[in-house]
Amino acid sequence: MKDTGKLKEAINSRLLEGGRIGITTHIEPDGDGFCAALGLQALFRAKGIASEIIIDDTDLGRFSFLMADAHLVKYTSGMVYDLLLVLDCNSYSRVGEREELLRQAKQVIVIDHHVPENGLIEADYSHVDIDSVSAGAILFRMYKGDLAELPEDTRIHICNCFYTTILNDTNNFTNANTNAETFLLASELTSMGVDAHDLHRKYFLNHSPYEMRYVGETLAGIRLYHSDRILIMHSTLEMQQRNMIKPDSIMSVTRWIQGVKGVDVIAYLREDAEGSFKLSLRSPVLDVNRIAVAYGGGGHKKASGANLKGDLAKLEKELLATLEEALGQYDSAR
Repeated sequence: MKDTGKLKEAINSRLLEGGRIGITTHIEPDGDGFCAALGLQALFRAKGIASEIIIDDTDLGRFSFLMADAHLVKYTSGMVYDLLLVLDCNSYSRVGEREELLRQAKQVIVIDHHVPENGLIEADYSHVDIDSVSAGAILFRMYKGDLAELPEDTRIHICNCFYTTILNDTNNFTNANTNAETFLLASELTSMGVDAHDLHRKYFLNHSPYEMRYVGETLAGIRLYHSDRILIMHSTLEMQQRNMIKPDSIMSVTRWIQGVKGVDVIAYLREDAEGSFKLSLRSPVLDVNRIAVAYGGGGHKKASGANLKGDLAKLEKELLATLEEALGQYDSAR
C-alpha cells in the first residue's frame, strides 16, 4: 500500500487556501466512487469545510441510505472550483462531459486505485494505489486518526460510507482483491461502529421485482462459446423500458454470474442508447483490463469495461474473436 501522508499534506495545504471545493467521480457512479465522495464530504463538513459533490443526470437512489446530509450539485458547463478532488478514476474517458470541469479547476487532486488508463487526468497531485481494495479504503487509511476524534454518529456515518466502498469493490468479500488487508480494514471499520450486517442488507438485498425480472431476462439470453469457456450476454433498451428501470440505478448484472463453473471470461453488453453499449468484462484468468484499454476503456485486471458504439451483432462478433484470441494466448503460455 502506498503511504498516504503526502496525499493528506497535499489536500490539507490546498484546503487552507479556501475557496470552492468540489468532489466528483466517474460516470455511472458506483459504490466505491460515489460512497467515497459521500464519506469525504461528511468528513470535511465535520471539520467545518463546505464542499459540493458534482454529479451527472443519474439515478442515485440505491445509495439513499447514506445520502441524508449530502450536498449534491448537477454538473453544468462553466463550473469552476478552486480545488477539485477526483475519486476512483484517473482517465478523462471516465468522467464524460465533466472533462471540462477538470480542465477548468484551479487545482485537481486524483485519488484512485485503478491501473492507469488512456488519457490520464492532468492533476496537480495524483495518488494512484493499485494495491488498494477501493478508493474509499485509501481515504479511510488516511483519515483514520481524524475519525477517532469525531462524535459517534458522525464517525459511524463516514465509516459506513467507506465500508460500502469495500463491499462494492470486493462484491461482499468474494472478489480476488479480497485479502488480509481487506479484512483488517473491515475489522477496523466495524470497531468504529459499522454494522456490517445492516450495510450488507441495505446495499445488496434491496432489489425491486422489476430489477429481478430485468436480470432474469438478461441471464436467459446467455450464449456460450469456445467450448463453453466464453459467456456473452446483453440487455436492450426495450428490456429496460419494459421493466421500468434505469440501468445506473441497479447493481451490475455481472454480479449474478461471476463464478460460473467452467467459464473463463464473461462479457456483458448493456445498451444505454440506440447503438451505444457499455461493455463489462470479468475473468478469473485473463487480464481483461488490456482488452478494455484496446477498446478505449479500462479498470482492473479481473474486472474492466469500455463504451462501444455500433451494431450489436457486429460488436458481439468482433468481441468474441478478441476473447478467443486472448484465451488462445493464455492457453499457449500455460
